[in-house]
Amino acid sequence: MSDWENYKMNMNTSAVQAKNNILSRLKKEVAGADYSKLPQEPIFAYAKLTHEQQVAQFVGHLETNHAQVIKVTTQTLFNAVESLLLELKIDALLYGKRGKYGSLIEQHFENRTGATTKLIKYDFMLTDNKEKLFDCAPASITSSKAAIAATGSIVLWPTEEEPRTMSLVPPIHFVIVDVKDIFSDFSTLIEEQAWKNGLPTNVLLISGPSKTADIQQTLAYGAHGPKELIVLLVDNDNNT
Repeated sequence: MSDWENYKMNMNTSAVQAKNNILSRLKKEVAGADYSKLPQEPIFAYAKLTHEQQVAQFVGHLETNHAQVIKVTTQTLFNAVESLLLELKIDALLYGKRGKYGSLIEQHFENRTGATTKLIKYDFMLTDNKEKLFDCAPASITSSKAAIAATGSIVLWPTEEEPRTMSLVPPIHFVIVDVKDIFSDFSTLIEEQAWKNGLPTNVLLISGPSKTADIQQTLAYGAHGPKELIVLLVDNDNNT
């Protein structure tokens, strides 16, 4: 055995011994502890709100966090997207070809006379198409899994069809949220949607555009993700 192999073996042995010593001391400290005497912590209870109030709470939190919320119906959804793209002078939109709204996006923009928006299909591998994602996609549009009223958070459930890069890289992120998928709080959401039965690799909770601040507390948007978040809130039951 070489000197280097001896050294690594000794280091590993020392690390294991150190870990065991620490665990032994911790176990000794809590030996015989009576956990029944621990004080009961109060359970936080959210205010009981109607679903209409929850929607208003959700919108209020998002707008406070500098997100833009546009109320639409299924019929007016992509007309609103098209108008916003024209207003923002954006001529390209990244979308998941096999995502929840992929076929509807294609029907609207590809079959529309005079449409100027170029659709960029996310059906490629990132490793070979970084330029397409980072340099050619000024805006993206994704679906959402749900939303949380108490914190004004949108839940994204990344998939192969709509990976997390779609919501992290383009400067402007359009996200579609159905009012029927708004829950009062996070615990209610994961219970009613039975998250325990299966989770993706990661879940994103988004409460506004990306922002950060330096040591002088100067707030800047877009440093670690989109600098604009536009929420398309679909409500087919209330067209006012």
